[in-house]
Amino acid sequence: MAVLLALHAGGQTKSWESIGLKFDGFSCYLADVALEIHEGTPGLTGWTIGAEHPGVFNIDGIATTVVAETHPHVTSSPCGTEKITGLDHVVVMTDNLDRTCDALCQHLGVEVRRERDAGKGVVQRFIKLSNTIIEVVTGPHVTTPGASLWGMVISVDNMETWAAQCGPDITSTPKQATQPGRLISTVRSGVGLGVPFAVMTPHVPTGD
Repeated sequence: MAVLLALHAGGQTKSWESIGLKFDGFSCYLADVALEIHEGTPGLTGWTIGAEHPGVFNIDGIATTVVAETHPHVTSSPCGTEKITGLDHVVVMTDNLDRTCDALCQHLGVEVRRERDAGKGVVQRFIKLSNTIIEVVTGPHVTTPGASLWGMVISVDNMETWAAQCGPDITSTPKQATQPGRLISTVRSGVGLGVPFAVMTPHVPTGD
């Protein structure tokens, strides 16, 4: 199964360090996914994925490097004093859900697992990788042609402690997430990540 190995973003590490991430040079780990920062306008610029057919691709507008390596780097990565338990999901925005999902499935050898109507014309589809979920979203708010990497959500072992350490100027008060039994806190845009970024409590097993 395809695996997300790295996310690439423009900006400055100091903005990310303000939420508790620990960098070695210009990279840090979000559990088993590397976050690589380079100079440029803040925002996600591409990703590296381990899959069957290596190459450099433009997947419906998303700069994608596919490598043969399918075993992510396993490390213990902190966010403040809390351990990052996983990159919960990455959000892709698109003006055409079918086109983008077809392109992702074709290049990465994956499949759409679920679709959700979020209301007000917003529809989400979920593609499972071995270590995270790609959430592909469309709706009236998407007016730019093509697809783009938009945001991400990590899980930490004690999100409420992390939020208290950051304080209200950095992140929102934890609230109930869409998924039952989970809490979520969103980093404020003024922090300067240039990437919508949220932190959740760990996944709650359902027994399914």
